[in-house]
Amino acid sequence: MLQLTALVKTFERPRIVRRLVASIQRLYPELGIVVVDDSRKPTHLAGVNTIAMPYDSGIAAGRNEGLRHVTTPYVLVLDDDFVFYRHTRLGPPLALMEEHAQIDIMGGRLIDLPFFRTRALPFGQIFPTAATPLAPLGSVIGGLRVVDKVPTFFIARRDRLALVPWDARLKRVDHADFFTRALGALTTVFNPELRCLHARTPFDAEYMRKRMDVADSLRVLEERYGS
Repeated sequence: MLQLTALVKTFERPRIVRRLVASIQRLYPELGIVVVDDSRKPTHLAGVNTIAMPYDSGIAAGRNEGLRHVTTPYVLVLDDDFVFYRHTRLGPPLALMEEHAQIDIMGGRLIDLPFFRTRALPFGQIFPTAATPLAPLGSVIGGLRVVDKVPTFFIARRDRLALVPWDARLKRVDHADFFTRALGALTTVFNPELRCLHARTPFDAEYMRKRMDVADSLRVLEERYGS
């Protein structure tokens, strides 16, 4: 896994990010991990490159900063409430990306706990855009369908991903905006064999207060896309 680095953005959830890191290190002890933490007290874990940012810098600014610390050709972008398990296999997806240079982003399947429910395509909507996809949506590359959006569980070519930075003004609700702007610049496919558990966890009051503070981010989106 020397070609790949895991990139995780976390905020005020030390127990949750520890759980994810432990699951990665159990299955892929050689996989490099960059964790960007803008909590009041960032969590530092053994074997992890922790990037501490000013409090509540936001998810977009955090991912941009984390990507600057990734030096491998590929990056695995993750939320902190994911968990690797025995069916999280990274080798075959990486081999497919090596074989098919057209693929910039390969999204995987999230399995929601505790009921082991999986999400089906499409994964929500992007915003209206006049961008022309590099490869037609619905076409197939390497046996994988080209899509406009995947969950925040994806492998990307590091240098290509850097061409579409996250909008640092968006502390939250950044996902649809990123994939809307990526549509005409990057080719995204969905790989159902790339799997990870999604273990939602009860949030504390301070975390939820920040999580639901989306007014500024929504204003940015309205300025860009209209109401």
